[in-house]
Amino acid sequence: MKALLLCSVLAASAMGARQDATYDLVWHPRSGDVMTFKIQLAIDSTPEKYIFTATTKNKVVKVKPNGDYDIETTTTDQKVKHGTHEDPGDDDTKPTTDTYNSKGEKIASSEDNDPAEEGNPATDALDSVTDGLKPQAPVKIGEKWTALIEPSAKLKREAGKVEYTLVGIDKQGAYQVLKIAYNYHQTEKDTPVTVDGFIMLSQQDFSIVRVEANIKGGKFSPDPDFPAGDATFSLIRD
Repeated sequence: MKALLLCSVLAASAMGARQDATYDLVWHPRSGDVMTFKIQLAIDSTPEKYIFTATTKNKVVKVKPNGDYDIETTTTDQKVKHGTHEDPGDDDTKPTTDTYNSKGEKIASSEDNDPAEEGNPATDALDSVTDGLKPQAPVKIGEKWTALIEPSAKLKREAGKVEYTLVGIDKQGAYQVLKIAYNYHQTEKDTPVTVDGFIMLSQQDFSIVRVEANIKGGKFSPDPDFPAGDATFSLIRD
């Protein structure tokens, strides 16, 4: 009986320790780190759903003394399915290199970011969600925080607001993860893009393991013939 009580006390203590733990949610990458993800974007277009899938490889090519870092992204195995028709995508696209500051906010990109050109409001909104992820102070499970997104013509950022909640500890494949729910909306648009979903970060180093998003009012290309509307997005690490 004493052994059983002792085990119960130790289990409760361990649970309390986990609940009291705090997390700053900042990834500190190492040069040479490589992560591969499967992505899917499913747009509720009419008359048939438009589904884009691909594989992306992210490689940390440089970490600077101030903590800023460069990530090279290569996209392959692209496919587009519209109804029953499936086409291969363009796998000849050049790798892109994005620069992030030590807080994980994108600050530059090798992509053409001419302010005069129209961006991709849906994926730009997802970038805003990951940009604002770091809380002002370390958070405990169950705590909430808010990020205000400053507009940026250079990065195609619209003014917005993101509300986050550290939901708890979870499992994704081989990874032990922290699950963060979020809700994003543009704040200076008559017809704002809104996104809600969750992000999973590795509990070991806070790198991204999974992102799920429900996008409302999304536009995905400046091409007027490209499908627009509500969509779901997923990014899952191998």
